[in-house]
Amino acid sequence: MFYAGAAMPNHYTAMGAAAAVGLFLHPAPRPRTYAGIAAGLALAALMRPNDGVAVALPLLAAATLVPLWRARGRALAVAAGAAAGLLPWVVEAYVRFGGVRERLDDASEVQGGLRFTDSARHQFTAVDGPLLCRPCTGDGVRVPALSWWLLLAVFVPLGVWSVRRLRRTRRIREPQAPTPPAAALLLALTTALCAALPYVLLVPYTAPRFLLPAHALLAVPAALGVLAAARWARRARRPVLAGGVLAVLLAAHLTVQATLTSGNTRIQAAAREDWQRVAEVLHRHGVRPPCLLRGNTTVIPLAYTAGCEPAPRGDDRRPSALVLRRHAAPAWARDWIRFPVPDTYAPGWQVHLPPGPPGPPAPPAAS
Repeated sequence: MFYAGAAMPNHYTAMGAAAAVGLFLHPAPRPRTYAGIAAGLALAALMRPNDGVAVALPLLAAATLVPLWRARGRALAVAAGAAAGLLPWVVEAYVRFGGVRERLDDASEVQGGLRFTDSARHQFTAVDGPLLCRPCTGDGVRVPALSWWLLLAVFVPLGVWSVRRLRRTRRIREPQAPTPPAAALLLALTTALCAALPYVLLVPYTAPRFLLPAHALLAVPAALGVLAAARWARRARRPVLAGGVLAVLLAAHLTVQATLTSGNTRIQAAAREDWQRVAEVLHRHGVRPPCLLRGNTTVIPLAYTAGCEPAPRGDDRRPSALVLRRHAAPAWARDWIRFPVPDTYAPGWQVHLPPGPPGPPAPPAAS
């Protein structure tokens, strides 16, 4: 609900991953099935290359090693989809960064250095916010928000168990009746694990959106677990009581999720109003296009709101304005005029302008 309307790649990666895995498991794939597998993986890799690779690897292994799914069509669809999604990223790596390895090194640096970390525990603190837990040292764990993890831990295994039990029962009563293979759920679980592990083990910070592809893949076995629990409730000695308990648990979980969504939406809306307030201060003091904006946080949306160009890393041009939040001005801007931004949701915003009338971005100083 929250991320689907945001300019974030994770939701679309999750939808592509779920589509690719679902079509991969089709018992009688046709050419359009293979096209769907390729399209889903292309979308996932195009939106977030590392997630696309993480989803493609277990599918490719299954298509080449597991007799149940071993087929040239499946393997080619997975490889073609992942390659199509990765191609723009690889081309850009050579055009802008000098190569794939150089781009990966730059990406690792931006993330704070990819390495083995203990960020797994931060997934429990980030599930109720902040949306970017970097760092997570000051954030605690609220028990109601843990319902997400607790219900997954209950219903996902229950869903797998129910399918295995259903197959055994139907094999005895109706040997010819088709039943969903438990191996399909195990492949979905394996793919979800592969999608989640890099964020759990290597990234030194976290955000709830990072695990959206894993959650999308876990949704099917979890839903089967809910159905199994509903069947158990109907057969219980007191079906009304058992059904009521199950309904209360699910309603409480949905209430927690809706509350978190509403709260984070209000926070983000208020924070985005700060961008408009910063732009108003810039415009009030004569900063208008063409202009170059530099800052220590959220430079791109601030520049977009103000109609300026954001200064990329390593840009030697003197900016038209410097926007800082809770940060001292650098040495080269110590004599700039400081204007606090009033009435902001997040305190500490300041606009720094060079002495004299504002003008277009200045060229780099001659060395």
